[in-house]
Amino acid sequence: MKDNAWGKEPFDLRLTFLRMIRELPWILVTTALVTIVLGGGYYLKNVTFRQRVYEASTTCNVEYADPNWYQNTKYLNEYTWGLWVQTSEFAEGIVKRLPAGTVAAEELVQTLRAELPSDLRMVRVCYSSTDENKANLVNGAIGATMEEDIAAIHPDIAAIRVVDVKKGAENLKTIKPVRAFVLAAVIGLFAGVILFLLKELLFERIWLPETLTNRYGLKNAGIPGTEVYGKNLEYFFEDKKRVAVCPAENDADPKEFVDALSKYEALKKMQWVAMPYPVMAPDSAGTLREMDGVLLFVRAGEDVKSFERTLEFLEAQDCKVTAAALWEEDAWLLKWYYRWNPRR
Repeated sequence: MKDNAWGKEPFDLRLTFLRMIRELPWILVTTALVTIVLGGGYYLKNVTFRQRVYEASTTCNVEYADPNWYQNTKYLNEYTWGLWVQTSEFAEGIVKRLPAGTVAAEELVQTLRAELPSDLRMVRVCYSSTDENKANLVNGAIGATMEEDIAAIHPDIAAIRVVDVKKGAENLKTIKPVRAFVLAAVIGLFAGVILFLLKELLFERIWLPETLTNRYGLKNAGIPGTEVYGKNLEYFFEDKKRVAVCPAENDADPKEFVDALSKYEALKKMQWVAMPYPVMAPDSAGTLREMDGVLLFVRAGEDVKSFERTLEFLEAQDCKVTAAALWEEDAWLLKWYYRWNPRR
């Protein structure tokens, strides 16, 4: 512990995984909150308060002039049809078949689209509008324009015949709330795990008794209440008469630790003296120096900054810590940690 150069431990994947399981309720809460915010926002925007859009479509059968049109590649693919229906000529052909002022040609150029639903001879032209009646009027003019204008203009097309007309209906294909909620849940779970890892990295805590030895070079007395704990204290303090018992946190009662030590018959020959938290009671340093030994109790899960501040104070006051013990330990975490790793 010279110059407060605490040791560094490697990343413990086993401990991190168990801690993640321990914090799973909070991770799930984060997941639920993100899901509600993102998924709920999508639902409100696209379902509850969506602007209703009606889509009408006309499906036509195209007869090509060349009987061997497929072999000779004299046909229009979906991309070409898409460009064609968005030309000003096609749009103006629709406008002239509608009552004046129904729709502008510029609007049609931006909203019309074409697709090939089954094969190269079946063309579907779609139009969307927030006005259902307008969508149906335009749709009716689309069929007439396809049959009368396109066939006359394009040399490779012999005739076009309308085979199906669908009136304006709400287009709900792009509204996928289930997918949105699933994606929001995945994002929420990812955010919860990231927040957990950040908390574990930024706020270091002591969860294992062996950390007292591996990182701080202290003798590890073990877990209070166990048989190993009593044997360790008996060995560490066998030649000590007066031993100071002090906590590494301000809100701990050292008298409780002293009372617990009285349960071990072999430890009754030592005098265990309850001392206050040394950082908040600096005057106790003189008494600690007079003691034959110092037993320091560290709360499991406590921020290491508090513990390290205690060690720094004791070292500055030449108060040597004989041993340290972990209290208020997470029994479930220790059980599963050492079950996977029997070394204890």
